Amino acid sequence: MSRDSAHREPLSVRQWDVHDFSFKSNKKHDNEFLVNFKAIVKNPNGALFEIPGFYDGNATWKIRISPTIEGVWSIETVCPDDAGLDGHEIEFLCVKNGNSNIHGRLRIDKKYPRHFVFEDGTRYFLMGYECDWLFAIDMDKKHKENLEKFVKKIKRFGFNHVLMNVYAYDTPWCSGKTSEYDYGPPLLHPWIGGNDNPDFTRFDLRFWKHFDKVMQILHENGVTAHLMIKVYNKMVNWPPKFSDEEYLFFKWLVARYSAYPNLVWDLTKEGWRDPDIKYKVHWLIFLKENDPYKHLVTIHDDDEGYYSGAYDGIVDFHTDQHHEDFHRVALEQRIRKEWPIVNAEFGYERGVKGLGDYTDPASLPPEEVASRALEILMAGCYCVYYYNPTAWDVIRFEDTPTGYYYFKNIKQIFERIQYWKMEPRDDLIDQGYCLANDCEEYLFMIPNPSWNSLYTIRINGKGDDVFRMMWLHPLAGEEFQGGFIKAGLHKIKPPLRWMRYFRAYRQWEGLPVLLHVKRRKDCKLNENSF
Repeated sequence: MSRDSAHREPLSVRQWDVHDFSFKSNKKHDNEFLVNFKAIVKNPNGALFEIPGFYDGNATWKIRISPTIEGVWSIETVCPDDAGLDGHEIEFLCVKNGNSNIHGRLRIDKKYPRHFVFEDGTRYFLMGYECDWLFAIDMDKKHKENLEKFVKKIKRFGFNHVLMNVYAYDTPWCSGKTSEYDYGPPLLHPWIGGNDNPDFTRFDLRFWKHFDKVMQILHENGVTAHLMIKVYNKMVNWPPKFSDEEYLFFKWLVARYSAYPNLVWDLTKEGWRDPDIKYKVHWLIFLKENDPYKHLVTIHDDDEGYYSGAYDGIVDFHTDQHHEDFHRVALEQRIRKEWPIVNAEFGYERGVKGLGDYTDPASLPPEEVASRALEILMAGCYCVYYYNPTAWDVIRFEDTPTGYYYFKNIKQIFERIQYWKMEPRDDLIDQGYCLANDCEEYLFMIPNPSWNSLYTIRINGKGDDVFRMMWLHPLAGEEFQGGFIKAGLHKIKPPLRWMRYFRAYRQWEGLPVLLHVKRRKDCKLNENSF
């Protein structure tokens, strides 16, 4: 027991919760942000690893930690620049976490490497939501009420993965303050001096203390923060490439945020905008090697790097941006490498006020956005939802767009099937798409159903196997029992009741329908409306 923990019971920290250990120093430094400060951490199994520390104002340095296994942990600080910060030893006890939203770090499923699981083995069906300026909500408020309500709202609709910038300044297509919901430029900036004249050696702690709260709110609600570190078209003044200031920035991010289990590192937003592959590889490797928690790493929309293999063995999954031929392109991307593929930008739903309600002119009806998402999912890949008035610097967090309901329905369907065991098998349907765990479970999609047409599907299995059919309308939230069939070829068509219903209301006529087929022995879908 050390001088810091003698005569006290060890502090208890819940597994995967984030805890700060603070250390004071009376020594004067020219720049506290340049002090070399870290800790050697030992877990209950005896394994040692380093965690970088950071300066947090008021002559205080911190070690931010998130214990991953239950038992007794210890830390010992190391600081060659300041004897007052060196050699502190602390023990603490990691105890069970009772928050049902928290399952540890996100990982690639080793058995099914096209999919994700949490550290505790819980499955993770990634349903993304892009909100680039999420970091800017409630910057001027001590209590982050609007931010917390918004995060809880999108989580309630099934979104569990938020793509956001660490920092962005403004959008050239909607520059300046256009309304109270316009967060570009933001009130606070990462560096002293703001965006116009930043001192890249000194961080504005007001910005980062606010960002801490953003990360904590996401963490407590079980939402993964997919942090896009650099963005090239949002008017940001970045540190010069490979400069000491840029190294300081990346080390700062790792020290301050790697302890959060709900984290994915994404080097860039639209990485193709920087043609220097060596530069991007350098910082991707830096993140992989310096993050003590080994969070997943990716890079958004960089076809040259992905298709050349430059990122193989460095990034953990493919984050794409593609706006046409969604199903075909997703299938082609799967051929090159067996890893998760996320189309993170494929269409933007217009605002709830109608045709002219957008901040960027590229806006679509919610039915089109949801249909595109289904084409991607039916290729065994994942997708990210965009709502035009929350995607960029304008965030109308009070809106409840139609797409929220569509994507909630879609996610509920996929979470009720064993999607991680299913592979694209479009050869099993004559006019549509299919995901199959052959001989066990099938999900067929008819993209543009004609209510007077027949569709041919093939079910593989033994002669005495019985399969149950369930028709699902992912946008209407309807399902209909389709009866039982055996293995072989079958002619099918959507339920007659749907034809009458949708012709009367028109809203969903001609939009995708799904047919779920599962071997009866292992059938678990209920017959109630989802």
